[in-house]
Amino acid sequence: MRESKAERFRRVAEARVNKIIKMVRHLGNCANLQTYAYDAAQSEKIFAALQDELGAAKERFSDSGKNGKKRFSLADPVEPAEDVLPQISMQLPDGTTLRATAHQDTDYPSINIEWIKGSTEKSELVCFAEFNPERGPAGQLCIGAYRSDQDDTTYYKPYMAAERIEE
Repeated sequence: MRESKAERFRRVAEARVNKIIKMVRHLGNCANLQTYAYDAAQSEKIFAALQDELGAAKERFSDSGKNGKKRFSLADPVEPAEDVLPQISMQLPDGTTLRATAHQDTDYPSINIEWIKGSTEKSELVCFAEFNPERGPAGQLCIGAYRSDQDDTTYYKPYMAAERIEE
């Protein structure tokens, strides 16, 4: 009995996804600073390339998809996708990383700072600075910090204080 197209898709897709997951985990081993030396720019370039390829593969599942195959090399210049945001990372002495990411939203542009722990890229949003046009002139720049022991954001008071006076 021949397998259906749906059965074949499931079999092949599951095998390929599991193979990719295994390879991504192997790539994560390259983050071991006891064995390898790399800089933040190289790391960002690797993940930008992977994100681009994932986006291209996802696009191929839509009607407008195209088949663009390109081999990855750290020597190639980075051409970020339109949705890739400017980022800067700083490795801390304890092996964790702080990463600032710009979000160029037309109404609420912001910069988020994440704390990345370990080689698994587990991140925690630590703080942000955001322009909020809905607030009064003295309160449009909002700076907030997140605390792991609280559900609500803690806002930097000098920026919020002027707005509270106006209300």
